[in-house]
Amino acid sequence: MNEKHITLCNKLVYYFVAPCLLLYFISIDSGIITCSFSVLAVFGLAILLGVGIPAIYKKRNPDYKFNISSKYANAMAILVILELTYNMSK
Repeated sequence: MNEKHITLCNKLVYYFVAPCLLLYFISIDSGIITCSFSVLAVFGLAILLGVGIPAIYKKRNPDYKFNISSKYANAMAILVILELTYNMSK
């Protein structure tokens, strides 16, 4: 795998899988859908592959760096904290 594929893998995890997982949890909390182990297993596998593959690549190529937008990271952190506080207050 080359750097282009690893960057695509990182973008998929940060900009697709993470928001979808957050939306899934919000949908469960609001009662739109019910929790399913198979969906959680798919998300878990996507996260493991999405983090594991770049980690192995980074180990072999230490100068590789992937940066995400700090605004995006802060927005996702706030959304996750709001989701967690909602679950704690239930």
